[in-house]
Amino acid sequence: MVTVEFRAVGRNNNFNLLRMIAATAVLVSHAWPLALGPTVAEPLATATGYKLGTTAVTIFFAVSGFFITKSFDQRNSVSDFLVARVARIYPGLLTVLLLTAFVLGPVFTTLPIGAYLRDRHVWTYVPFNLSLKHLQWGLPGVFLTNPTPPAINGSLWTLFYEICCYAAVVATGLTRISRPITFPLILLTAIAPFFFIPHGGKETLLEAVAILTLPFALGAAAYVYRRYVPLSGWLATGLLTAAALAHGSFIYPLIYALALSYASLWLGFSKIPGLHRYNLLGDYSYGMYIYAYPVEQMVVALTHPIGPTALIAISLPITLLLAVASWTMIEAPTLAHRHTLAARLRVRHIRGKDLVAPDGAMAERL
Repeated sequence: MVTVEFRAVGRNNNFNLLRMIAATAVLVSHAWPLALGPTVAEPLATATGYKLGTTAVTIFFAVSGFFITKSFDQRNSVSDFLVARVARIYPGLLTVLLLTAFVLGPVFTTLPIGAYLRDRHVWTYVPFNLSLKHLQWGLPGVFLTNPTPPAINGSLWTLFYEICCYAAVVATGLTRISRPITFPLILLTAIAPFFFIPHGGKETLLEAVAILTLPFALGAAAYVYRRYVPLSGWLATGLLTAAALAHGSFIYPLIYALALSYASLWLGFSKIPGLHRYNLLGDYSYGMYIYAYPVEQMVVALTHPIGPTALIAISLPITLLLAVASWTMIEAPTLAHRHTLAARLRVRHIRGKDLVAPDGAMAERL
């Protein structure tokens, strides 16, 4: 039987397309509360107990767990890994935050432009949200009459947990806990919260952590045990069926995360004719994810009242154009230069170590 290790070589896979579908699903999911209010049930919420957006984010984290662990394992140094991660997250994020604060905000605020620009919240919006920890949801006078105010970009909250997962990969990698013999400790740590939290609305902080970190850990496990994990459509179907049968039981969240994570990896590595051609276009999923929410809020502000279907129809092409622009003009150029930046950091690190001899004196050779 084909294993993950056999298919994980190279970039000829379906993951760019899978991530794009997941990012689009987040846009679709948010259309219901943004158009009709936060109390309206989103798609899949009743049938699965999880919103469509939550299911999409689970896919993101499972795929990320696999490839981030692989990336760290194959990097020449920790600095290479960190530069790659910063280059992937921050340039696109900084751009959308600047556009939000200084283009979207002045256009949609109900305040006079002078009052808007004098408000300190305009100037804290970018640095607070770049921190990923202390998120600032609103801007002065912006979207206050929308059905779901005042959040301008409600999707950003997951990025903090993504960064935390990156840090966990570094920590467990450097301490060698992520070796196959000790990796079960990581899985147990990721699973443990599910046995101590109530499952219902999935609104608490601990629930959010559990829902996001488990698929990441499962994706990482698929890489660590890649020699032994089979890629089987029958197994994916069986796990999804088991999750459906377990719906409502205490074990359901675990089986759901396992089934969705495995199915995502199976689909990503599947040899389906024609799907690989999507890779020629680029990876627009991150741009789709970070631009969708503010675009939908803008459309609601301009057209309210509007239904979810109409909101999706208008927002999707606009968001796609912004995602393509983000990838082409910001993300791809930055990623293309990440190796040069990482090399410069390594040189500086080496020189810094050589400048000081063990006794604290200047090294004569320099």
